[in-house]
Amino acid sequence: MGFWPSSGRAQVADTASIPGSELTIYLMTMGQGDMIWERYGHNAIGIRNSRTGEDIVYNWGLFAFDEPGFLGNFLRGENMYWMGGQDAAATVAYYRSINRTVEVQELNLSPPQRIALRDFIHFNAREENKFYRYDEFLDNCSTRARDAINGVTGGALKMATDSLMTGTTYRWHALRLMAEDRLASVGIDIGLGRLTDREISAWEEMFIPMKVRDRVRDLRVPDETGRLVPFVVSERVLFQAQRSPERTRPPLLVLPLGLIGIALGGGLYMLWKRGSRATIPLVITFGAVMTVFGLALLFLQFMSQHVSAYRNTNLFVYNPLWIAVLVAMLVATRLSSARRVVFVFSTIVGAFAAFGVIAPFLPGLRQGSFAVIALAAPAALMAAWILRERSKPEPVLATPDDVLDPAPVA
Repeated sequence: MGFWPSSGRAQVADTASIPGSELTIYLMTMGQGDMIWERYGHNAIGIRNSRTGEDIVYNWGLFAFDEPGFLGNFLRGENMYWMGGQDAAATVAYYRSINRTVEVQELNLSPPQRIALRDFIHFNAREENKFYRYDEFLDNCSTRARDAINGVTGGALKMATDSLMTGTTYRWHALRLMAEDRLASVGIDIGLGRLTDREISAWEEMFIPMKVRDRVRDLRVPDETGRLVPFVVSERVLFQAQRSPERTRPPLLVLPLGLIGIALGGGLYMLWKRGSRATIPLVITFGAVMTVFGLALLFLQFMSQHVSAYRNTNLFVYNPLWIAVLVAMLVATRLSSARRVVFVFSTIVGAFAAFGVIAPFLPGLRQGSFAVIALAAPAALMAAWILRERSKPEPVLATPDDVLDPAPVA
């Protein structure tokens, strides 16, 4: 498959019959797609052999939905991805058919380096070596390609990017890339914990395939004389997708989600003040939704390997203690003394929600999920207040006999 002119560097080297000169190594980068798992883009390392005509691209992003236990493994963060090779022409045709941009960059590697990278990839593709536990930020198809390139260049890629801070975070990029799917974006914002809110380096940022493409383009490596030369020899766009360009920053959702949250909270208040019979069913529904989210966050924290979900301040608002409120309300329908339990638990969840509003701004609890806090907090505070008012213990009033005939004092 002719990605580059046949008169290029590889053919000149072939004339000298140097081992490895028959190989052309390139990075292939695929842009965003329509499916949720395609929003981050994709990449692969291609190896073209001019003598045999073989042209294979190897990627580390293979998985199967029909794998036994896929859903459970996904929820626990135990998905096993694997790497494999496909024909380059067929790969380009496939991505073209689903309207995803395909770019290739020929890498400036010496013949021994090309052999070393080929041998590493072939070793990695063996059945006993090809599987790995996928992590959306720390170990994915893109970081695997990045690490392979870094290894063959003697660490040059990491040295050039590891101390270069980007002013971005994992959450920032996740919301940027997932912005076209607003429901998924909101869910991701709720699920990500504080570990995703630290500033990341250009090295870490290469969990995104398009960032690997950009960084290798800027990389300079020494040639045979020690002179620094571009790491990318040439690059081409093989197919340009007809879709919206990749967003350069995440959308500002605090205002729209905050307005929705205020509308929800304000609506509950208006219904309560009017004495609407729909108020309590709506409060119960809201409490059930918060319970589901809260239990999901607890699961991610304590029963999964999704490190990006750990230490999540959103738990103060998306609080699993709502289940205690709902159970107490159920008991209170048959046992009037349980009203006090409803009062106590609704006060607790209301206090947690109030703290959850300020928690993302506090040292040690800083978290960038302001938008989803603004979405849920007004309704959480109002629902807790309504239940607290409804179940407030009746004041004990003194009777005339108590006043005229007070109890004796010892």
